[in-house]
Amino acid sequence: MIEASAYTILNVDDDEAGRYAKSRILKRAGYNVIESDKGADTLKLVLSERPQLVLLDVMLPDMNGLDVCRSIKHDPSTAHIMILQVSATHVSDADRIQGLEGGADGYLTEPMEAEELLATVKALLRLYQREEENRRLLGQLRDADRRKNEFLATLSHELRNPLYPIRAAVEIMRLKDDLDPDIQFSRDVIDQQVNHLTRLIDDLLDVARITRDKIELRRGKLRLVDVLNGALASSRTVIEAHGHYPTVALPAESVWIDGDTVRLTQIFVNLLSNAAKYTPKGGNIWLSAYAENDKAIVSVKDDGIGIASDQLPHVFEMFYQVDGSLERSQAGLGIGLTLTRRLVELHGGTIEARSGGSGKGSEFLVTLPAFIEQELAQPAEPPGGTRNESKANWRILVVDDGRNTREMYSVLLRKQGHEVDTAPDGKTGIEKIESFRPDAILLDVGMPGLNGFDTCERIRAQPSGKNVALIAVTGWAQDEVQQRAQAAGFDEVLVKPVGPQEILQSVGNILERKQAH
Repeated sequence: MIEASAYTILNVDDDEAGRYAKSRILKRAGYNVIESDKGADTLKLVLSERPQLVLLDVMLPDMNGLDVCRSIKHDPSTAHIMILQVSATHVSDADRIQGLEGGADGYLTEPMEAEELLATVKALLRLYQREEENRRLLGQLRDADRRKNEFLATLSHELRNPLYPIRAAVEIMRLKDDLDPDIQFSRDVIDQQVNHLTRLIDDLLDVARITRDKIELRRGKLRLVDVLNGALASSRTVIEAHGHYPTVALPAESVWIDGDTVRLTQIFVNLLSNAAKYTPKGGNIWLSAYAENDKAIVSVKDDGIGIASDQLPHVFEMFYQVDGSLERSQAGLGIGLTLTRRLVELHGGTIEARSGGSGKGSEFLVTLPAFIEQELAQPAEPPGGTRNESKANWRILVVDDGRNTREMYSVLLRKQGHEVDTAPDGKTGIEKIESFRPDAILLDVGMPGLNGFDTCERIRAQPSGKNVALIAVTGWAQDEVQQRAQAAGFDEVLVKPVGPQEILQSVGNILERKQAH
């Protein structure tokens, strides 16, 4: 129990005798008491003295006490202060209701006994103390959440940086036609595990985005069959690694959905990957879709380990793991289905999990808003509409403080027929622009000294840097980094690990856009 002397009470009454009587009762009980006889002065004292409770008379000479109460409660910085309204005139039930609905925490009528006043004050201060504790705990939770998000962002960055040289080494090995079969197998295993790690990192960051409502969809008109074929292609490595060959039944009619192609693909990759992981080798996986009224229904079904009836309601909960030795050995972070459900909901859809129980397989039904249109003839792609890596002799400057990263970029891009120069820091990169005259610059963001954002701004300030394709290649994948990169003048942001084809595709698209303007 906190001592009364720890609390300050502001006693507001324009009647000097009444004010004196209430102050005397409160002071004798051990409270610190300050006084006011006007509404305007009360508002100033509330801001300067920060009392825990205001004993507020309804009738004041310059302002109505109800208005003073509303002003205090409407200010976020003072809304937590307890207000006990007092009146000798407004004593009806309707008056009490009006005061409480106006924001007062309590309402007493005069005359009153000292015991009643003190009991009410004590009750309100107990409530104040509990709310203060809740605010303190909420602040701690917000700080913990902020630190968690910062940790996830840093973890993502630190994991992505070493993944790129590994991915690049695999790509270099792919350029060799006469590899020993054992080395080919080892290369494919490394590639598969890098893809798996990259997906886990992406899931971690998506969790942070979802908990902060930071995911934004880039919507467009999409053909459902294209989305599902893309998901099948993206999950093929996982499916084949587990010895499965899915049965696919897609709608013949042209079913369209309005959505984000990347996020929709992510939904079905998650479901197909789970079906592959939780179905023993030799089992069956089915992917089917059909249109019903204004909905598209997609089913991902398997005859694998299934889900126990008591676990089924929890499968979409964050970090929930289904028990059992086989599935535990295959389990990820327990966040994939949480992400999947949220992404479905962001598209205005629903997802449902079904299973007959352990050992009886499972089915996930995704329902999305959809519409059917006649197939339109696909227009011929304009010449040069999408650039790729076929153009030789691009001059590409790689600026990165990681020696392995610089060397891997150089090897891969030179083998594609491009001229490459490197720089270990932003200052050296800027100095090389005049002599090398690059068509494109791949710029690491997190360099010591002159970081990638500042380097980009300095390059754009030079006449020779206005039309160059500037691409940020970074392990930081937060939305804030994307926004800052755009403000600095980057044309695009690529998140590590990124392959040479994606880099060259981006370079070509950027240069064509610049030439078109």
